[in-house]
Amino acid sequence: MGFKTWLIYRWKQICAACVLGCAVIMTGNVVGWSVEVSRIMEDPNTNFNFTQDDHQWLVSCGGIAAIFSTAGAGMLVELVGPCRLLGFMLVPAAIGWILMATTLSLPWIYVGRVITGAIGFMITTVAQPVIAEMCLPDVRGLLSSLTEIMVSVGMLLVYILARFLSWQTTTLICGVLLFPLVTAILFVPESPYWLLRRGREKMALRSLMRLRAPEHDVDSELSNIREAINQQTQHSSIKQQFLSLKETANYRPVVLVTSMFLLRELGGAMNIFMYAVFFFENAGVMLDPFSCSIVLGFSRLIFTVISATIIDKVGRRPLLLSSTLICSLTLYITGGVLSMEDQGIGWLPLACVVLYVASFGMGVGPVPWILLGELLPTPVRSIGASIVTSVFVVVLFIVTNVFPDVATAIGVENACLIFATFQLILALIVFLFVPETRGRTLEELQQAFVGNELLTPFSQTGRQGYTPAYGSTFPSGMSFPSSSQEKVR
Repeated sequence: MGFKTWLIYRWKQICAACVLGCAVIMTGNVVGWSVEVSRIMEDPNTNFNFTQDDHQWLVSCGGIAAIFSTAGAGMLVELVGPCRLLGFMLVPAAIGWILMATTLSLPWIYVGRVITGAIGFMITTVAQPVIAEMCLPDVRGLLSSLTEIMVSVGMLLVYILARFLSWQTTTLICGVLLFPLVTAILFVPESPYWLLRRGREKMALRSLMRLRAPEHDVDSELSNIREAINQQTQHSSIKQQFLSLKETANYRPVVLVTSMFLLRELGGAMNIFMYAVFFFENAGVMLDPFSCSIVLGFSRLIFTVISATIIDKVGRRPLLLSSTLICSLTLYITGGVLSMEDQGIGWLPLACVVLYVASFGMGVGPVPWILLGELLPTPVRSIGASIVTSVFVVVLFIVTNVFPDVATAIGVENACLIFATFQLILALIVFLFVPETRGRTLEELQQAFVGNELLTPFSQTGRQGYTPAYGSTFPSGMSFPSSSQEKVR
């Protein structure tokens, strides 16, 4: 299939995924805005009586609110629908940014930060699964990577604006950019999975027809989705989804994805992004910390885009495994160099951190979010995504709130060594338990964690290229079509 033909068959779902992915720029803005806290402290025109405690709490307080917003995301998705919920959330988010930009009171900045933080992380919780539900297997990796790309774009945008504009102007721009997205999301069809769970079969069929080429067999795809939803029992309510988590095939992937996010955050990425200025100042880097932040932002964006273009060819497992190993190695080198206190190699920590961020963009950053949309079974996808992201933001709040104190107490070099160890543990988890999902439909992946037999990553590789892992097995004798197959009329 040539590129032109491929684009004709896929342009509808590409457009829908791009719109939903653009909403996640908001998440990147929330993370990147943390560098503005240093600007506020240095601004002589503010009368906020800013303290170091305020610095830590402004960086991390959005995570507190996100704990509750992400926990309730699954319930809201089931009540409203993921696409409509995304549109509704962007309006108060824009108001939160504008409030922060225009207020002369520090408490109101806290209020705006709580609002934007709660909604920013909730957006990712909602957007990632629905993008996976809308996409066919051959483009799901690429389009699911859009969320991480847009997070990188949002962070880089704030880093650049913070370098050249006042913190008030930067904050105002973050809010104003959300209004066009609200209108665009109104034209995105609702998730057919959600519509079927709500019993709206005709609307689900229309939604699929809007997302697929005219030649695509939407009736067959709708039948497969219906079968996946009804395979055990109806799991349309949040209570039923909670109860179904007791089933092995449902709780295994939730635990696996949660552990990946837990170790990912303990690996230090968000500390480097949210405390970039603090990190480089304490690491003795002899360059402007804000310029270093821009370098990190470009590095993350470029390599996240590269990852998106190759992930459907290379696969999720190789990218994630190699990325975690490189992240671990660079942090070990950074910690070792900083402990030597040799001013002659002061450039090396910056080089290692840039390599760390590049590797993060290739795998550790985007792949766990892609697996969140792919591995969580259809019957518990909404509540499972809420559980995973709730754990994610709890850990995020803890590590970002205590990082300055820990770095001051034990040194940045020892903090890097701790981060590197957690990255190494994540690599081990990926090697042992994470299956390859490339080219598989969500209905096929729903069977990936059934059964009690534990397989090594190298056993039964003859199943048409599928690479299983210890905790994930397909039932014996189950066959799958080639990833390139597509049923058309």
